[in-house]
Amino acid sequence: MLEWLQRRPASDPYLCFGDRVWTYGDTLAEVRARLTDNWTVHAPSLAPDSVFTILAGLAGGGITVVDPDRRPGHGARGQAGDARLIVYTSGSGGSPKGVRLTMRNLEAAARGSVAHLGHGPEDRWLLCLPLHHVGGLSILVRTAYAGGSVEMLPGFNPAAAAEAMRGRVTVVSMVPTMLLRTLDHDPGPYEGLKAVVLGGGPIPDGLLERAAAAGVPALPSYGMTETFGQVATLRPGSPPDRRAHPLPGIGLRIEPDGRIAVSGDQVSPGYLGEPDRTDPWFVTNDRGEIDDEGAIRVLGRADAVIVSGGENVNPQVVETVLAAHPGAGESVVVGVPDEEWGMIAVCLYTGDATPDELAAWLRERVPRHHVPKRWLRVDAIPRAALGKPDRAAARRLAGG
Repeated sequence: MLEWLQRRPASDPYLCFGDRVWTYGDTLAEVRARLTDNWTVHAPSLAPDSVFTILAGLAGGGITVVDPDRRPGHGARGQAGDARLIVYTSGSGGSPKGVRLTMRNLEAAARGSVAHLGHGPEDRWLLCLPLHHVGGLSILVRTAYAGGSVEMLPGFNPAAAAEAMRGRVTVVSMVPTMLLRTLDHDPGPYEGLKAVVLGGGPIPDGLLERAAAAGVPALPSYGMTETFGQVATLRPGSPPDRRAHPLPGIGLRIEPDGRIAVSGDQVSPGYLGEPDRTDPWFVTNDRGEIDDEGAIRVLGRADAVIVSGGENVNPQVVETVLAAHPGAGESVVVGVPDEEWGMIAVCLYTGDATPDELAAWLRERVPRHHVPKRWLRVDAIPRAALGKPDRAAARRLAGG
């Protein structure tokens, strides 16, 4: 990490936050002052001190555990192997796991991003994603590797994001809901944006086309904590598409059960407290399909599929279609046990529409067995890291 930071002229900007700019020289000084060989547990916020603490952890000989909940019992340092960073999964489908990430993983992720997206020293990346998730952390690493700069907000705000996207920023990472809210606040047109990388959740119908019309090059991506972010992203310059092309050095394949498997130097050696993986292919819990061009389309979580009366219900399909209904608000679909059907789909939603209205909307657009059998209006959808629906919590609310 120190080597990367030393490659750029000391006067070049690295971090912009509010009215303050830290050059590469400033950043090096802040990082060196924080170097440690210790095991450090850090609950980061979108603030300069967190940025420098994380970079120092990667530059020193210690191990940084990025953990907003400061969980006890991280275990002995020996469990981490050659990891330099421990990041917890969101736990959206179960208990969070500590992912061991090495500098080899991080450098491969940064190298692949530069090669695929083409960002470099002239680019500024907007950071408004949390730093306890790889979506935010990877921006710091990619930018330091490429020699560019980061414009960090203290949190996501549609007005602030829109202002940044109209300013010096050229690359952005967001979850789809963030982009939707930004365009609702300021529909554009925008100029000068190279890429807006979307990940972390399903993309509502029409969002990609709306973004393109506003001059926003929205690029769907696929990645995970275990690969330090994106392993596939739609190629820049492509027309609106939900597919994503693999980054250089990444292998993708579909397992016989439909799950996506990933290989390459980005893949973590394993989880905290568990042995190293021996299989070069990491099998995810995501379902997908790969076309003749090698591009991947993610179909949803394998462990989220609901088998109801012998039929498979894909929650992501239902949630994506509902997102286009003006009265649905936000939604999440989960399965709960049922004596007659084995499992039934229950939809939690925040909008003002009635269940009958939403069911009628779905019946016109999806197979009938995808229509939830129960509906529950809630004030807010339970969320995990990066704003992903917390399906375990939603299932409990639904009575499962």
